[in-house]
Amino acid sequence: MRWFPLALLLCASFARAQSDPAQKVRIEGTILSLNGDLVRKATVRLQGAGGQAGQPPVSYRETTDAAGKFVFDDVAPGRYFLSAEKPGFVTARYGARSNSLAGTQLTLTAGMEMKDLSIKMAPQGVIAGKVLDQDGDPVVSAQVQVMRYAYARGRKQLQPSGGSQTNDLGEYRLINLSPGRYYICATDRRQTQLGIQERPGRAGEAQIGNITTYYPNGADTSSAVAVDVAAGSETRGIDVRLLQAKVYTVRGKATAASSTPLSAVLSFIRKDDNSNMPALLNGGGNSQLRPDGTFEFRNIVPGTYILQLMQVFAANGNQPANVTGRAEVTVGDSNVDDLVLPLVPRPEVTGTVTLEEGDIATLLKPAQNAPDAASAVNPAFTQMGRLALTLNQTENGPGSGSTAPVKEDGTFRFDNVGVTKYSLNALVLPQGTYLKSVRFAGQDVTHALIDTTSGTGGTLDVVLSSKAATVTGSVQNEKGEAAAGMMVMLWPKTPDASLTGGYRSSVTDQSGAFKFQGLAPGDYYVAAWEELDPGLAQSADFLSHFTSDASAITLSEGGQESRDLKPVPADKVALEIAKLP
Repeated sequence: MRWFPLALLLCASFARAQSDPAQKVRIEGTILSLNGDLVRKATVRLQGAGGQAGQPPVSYRETTDAAGKFVFDDVAPGRYFLSAEKPGFVTARYGARSNSLAGTQLTLTAGMEMKDLSIKMAPQGVIAGKVLDQDGDPVVSAQVQVMRYAYARGRKQLQPSGGSQTNDLGEYRLINLSPGRYYICATDRRQTQLGIQERPGRAGEAQIGNITTYYPNGADTSSAVAVDVAAGSETRGIDVRLLQAKVYTVRGKATAASSTPLSAVLSFIRKDDNSNMPALLNGGGNSQLRPDGTFEFRNIVPGTYILQLMQVFAANGNQPANVTGRAEVTVGDSNVDDLVLPLVPRPEVTGTVTLEEGDIATLLKPAQNAPDAASAVNPAFTQMGRLALTLNQTENGPGSGSTAPVKEDGTFRFDNVGVTKYSLNALVLPQGTYLKSVRFAGQDVTHALIDTTSGTGGTLDVVLSSKAATVTGSVQNEKGEAAAGMMVMLWPKTPDASLTGGYRSSVTDQSGAFKFQGLAPGDYYVAAWEELDPGLAQSADFLSHFTSDASAITLSEGGQESRDLKPVPADKVALEIAKLP
């Protein structure tokens, strides 16, 4: 059975569930604080974890009563995550083993009733202080960023956890912080305001400016001092005194073959193989082109940057120009003047999706006979859930990706393609299919990047197969009990070129069950974890230390495998993390 008749059947079942009380699911529970107090007026969300083909997930919202109770009694069967939020508390997720995880996935079947669910909410932590200049005067409208270390594809990086802006007294307040260790930095954004042309009043004088400073007075992350936050704590007096240094200005002009005025935004971001967050804060940022095509970035510290055209807008009623531009710029001990950014036509990337041993038009044809009840439930039924392809930039610097919906005849076209390298990903693959092969400009890129750095595009030939494989299973603890809310990772023995390396993650439901579908044939590992940072879960090097704890799987086309797993203990994971640089 192909996916679209199955979608109709499921949608019809969903529509019947909407009108048949016997099919309804009922969930009730209580929201508590860490000390056991009842939390009233908390917003409780039951969020759909994935809709049926052609249909977005359905979510529900309720508010706790004076006794901290909540009830959902009009829920359609499906997969959901349960969470609670309230001002003054950190958002809590049912069954989550850490703040970075989604929590236990609830698999709800027709007529099911779940009682006595509870979520404990931690009171928020707060960090407060002032941003001052070298003379001790308050800095108004400074941007304050709170960050904490986490892993991204196996690399330890500072990741943003919130931000604030100073008031007229230079004061800031960072709220909604979960317990943990944080790093604070401040940036004087007044010196980087866009659209203003300013030059030193004295020729030859080096400009001195406030630079991004890490608490208490460090110029980079290596000299930053951590601030520990406990649940419900308010840490005051975290004052940042901005450092001063020589800063420079980068000026130039974007040139295109056409003389038509261009309305566009440029980005100027430090080139960095790790996190771009420090670079985003240390000058640079975004700037809009002036009508004459010139641009200016001020308060730039020395370093190497990526200058890139980010977005083009329609100007004077004309269609947006189909151009792009990218350049590497090194800032030394002087201003950069008369920089030229050539704008060239965007690479044209078009293509066709075909179905091996099948008709792609039939597979992608919208449901023409969807039940009226289904349309009533979701008026956008025929518009949602269609196959689409995405190009995601992989090179340093911010990259605006591009999404191409696939038409009924299998053709597609990408807009907003830049001069860089991309990974290709498929969104909302039809049920039971997987992406079997991809060729770009005649070259096999199934497990490689799509390279447009030459400025030329090409044709993408994408082949789907309707013989996707599936892996199911369950996780039990040492006592043989179902382990709910456990992260389960499935990864290929040989990572591909996608942003995730082909790694897939899931969370066990209330019965300890998990499922991976839409898989290509090949060799995989699957493992469950008591606790694991999601960023480490996408590191081939890190996971290679746990292959003996994982279950090896060889999948054939259309194959179905099942595994019962024991989670990797948290202390074993901690030992390997301690060895990381």
